[in-house]
Amino acid sequence: MTQNARRTGVLLSGYYGCGNLGDDLLLTVAVEELRPILPNARFLLRDHGADLPKLGPDVIPTGIDAILDDQTHLRPYRFISFTWHIAGLLRQCRWLIFGGGTVYHDNRGLASMALQWLICHLATLLGVRVAALGVGVGDLQTATGRWLLRGIVARCELFLVRDDAALRQCAGTKARLTDDLVFAWQSLTPEDARKRQAGNPASIGLTVSPLANERTVTALADAVRLWQERGHRVVFFVFQQSATIADDVKVFAAINNKLAGAPVAIEVRRPIANAPAIVEAFADIDIVCGMRFHGLVLAAMLERPFVGIVHENKISEICRRFDMPCHEAATFDEANLIRSVEDIHEKAPDSQLLDQSRRLAKENFLAFASLLS
Repeated sequence: MTQNARRTGVLLSGYYGCGNLGDDLLLTVAVEELRPILPNARFLLRDHGADLPKLGPDVIPTGIDAILDDQTHLRPYRFISFTWHIAGLLRQCRWLIFGGGTVYHDNRGLASMALQWLICHLATLLGVRVAALGVGVGDLQTATGRWLLRGIVARCELFLVRDDAALRQCAGTKARLTDDLVFAWQSLTPEDARKRQAGNPASIGLTVSPLANERTVTALADAVRLWQERGHRVVFFVFQQSATIADDVKVFAAINNKLAGAPVAIEVRRPIANAPAIVEAFADIDIVCGMRFHGLVLAAMLERPFVGIVHENKISEICRRFDMPCHEAATFDEANLIRSVEDIHEKAPDSQLLDQSRRLAKENFLAFASLLS
């Protein structure tokens, strides 16, 4: 038996442990789908140390990214310590798997891309096989970022991306198109959801992102005020809550400050990565509107219409695919947003498109399983 065959670990890499519902969903689906493919595996997580879904004793948080987050040490020390510890984890593993999310981007500099490249390079040096499943790629702004991406793709036996925007960034490589992993979540099906009720008034689920600037916050507050005046109900959905980084709560607080004196208080919901909890949270929601990609994914899966507010290419891609309206975060105004929401109130996502997304998402795991046969 080779040394690699004796290893039982699988290092799952993503933005886990950041208090983000979308990343918790990606982790939940990845573990559920990989367990039957990799029996007896231990899933070691590359995570930031915050609360994670309870997925069983075979899922082991390492908190390793907390080394990089620790501002009490200088950056060179953190980098060297992280490299030493990640190499130790990889020596226990036979696979490094990037489990969805926009893990490849250079919109805040090259540090993230360089780190992903380093991890891939270490894995190949240590005899660890590498795969990327249903990943997103931001609109890369630099030649170095594009070079690093190609180096990562070259080191992966399988590089599967979730949408056409990501595939365009990988032009000329072996990257293949699938879909976001969450669409493969067998625990959540449209049959679980209350059937959409046609007519007005509507219940609107709103999601935001810390990337919302003052102008976006003002436009959203004006939209909420007008929705309420027209008899609609608005629910704030918190997709990210963290004690250490900017989160949705602060954005909703800023919106509430601009709604001071409004006659109706707005309910706040914090869904967790659990199918019954998701169904309950969305049961009375007619339309989902906002900046959170996985809010739109869940809307599609639960057969709800949605409107995207675009701050990353993944938002415009899912809206284009399901023929739902979207507006640029930097330029939209409340009148156009309100009109879009009211125009699509009775339009459910196409069931054939949803089935296609489910099949493509499942292809991530079927293709991975084929590597082992």
